[in-house]
Amino acid sequence: MLASGTIAGAGSPVSLNLVEEINHRVVNEYSEAIAMLSIAAARTSSGDAREALRDTADRLRDHAETHRALMPPMVADHANLADYIATICRTYVKATLADRGVHLTLKIEDIMMSAGTCWRIGLVVAELVRNSARHGLKGKAGRIIVDIARREGLLTCLVSDDGAAAGGGIPGRGQRLVRSLVAELGGEMDWFFKPEGALAFFRLPSGDSGPDVRRRAPSGR
Repeated sequence: MLASGTIAGAGSPVSLNLVEEINHRVVNEYSEAIAMLSIAAARTSSGDAREALRDTADRLRDHAETHRALMPPMVADHANLADYIATICRTYVKATLADRGVHLTLKIEDIMMSAGTCWRIGLVVAELVRNSARHGLKGKAGRIIVDIARREGLLTCLVSDDGAAAGGGIPGRGQRLVRSLVAELGGEMDWFFKPEGALAFFRLPSGDSGPDVRRRAPSGR
C-alpha cells in the first residue's frame, strides 16, 4: 500500500490516498468480473462458450494490469522514469495494441525523477499512445514510437505514429488532460500533423522542479 501523502501541483493537490483508493476499487471491480466469468466458464457444458468466457477473463486481466501500471510509483522519493514508462507501455501493448497489429517502440534511458513527476509523465504518455492508436491509426495496424530523452536542460518526449489523423489535435477532453498535466510540470505541449502521421511533443525542465510527493508516516493499515 502507498504511504499517505499528496502530490502538489497547480491548483488543488491530488491526494495519493484518493488515487490509491480509486484504483483499488476499480481493480476490485475487474477482479469480481473475472471471478464471475471464471465461474461461468467452469459451469458451462459448451466447449466454445467456455473458451470464450476464459478469453474474456484473460482480456480483463490484461486491462487490470494496465490500470495498475498507472498507479503512482510505490517509492519514498525518486523513481526511474524508464522503468515506470516501460511498464505502462508493456501492459498497454499486451492489453490492446498487440491484437491490433500495432508495434510500439520505446526509446528512453535511465532518468531518476520524483514519484509525482514520473506519475504525471506516465499519464501523459499513456494518453498520447492511446490517442495514436485510436485516432492516428484508427484501430488499424501500424507503428507508434515513444522517444523520451534529457537534452540541454529539458526533458523531451516525442510520441509519433504512421497513421493519418486529421489536423486539430486529439479530442477535447484528452487534450485538456494532457495540457493540464504538462502545465503542472512547467512544460509545453504541441501537436503536429503530416501526411505520414501525427506527432505529439512535450518538453519540461529536466531539473524535476515539478510536483513532488510529500509523504507522512504510513498509516496503520
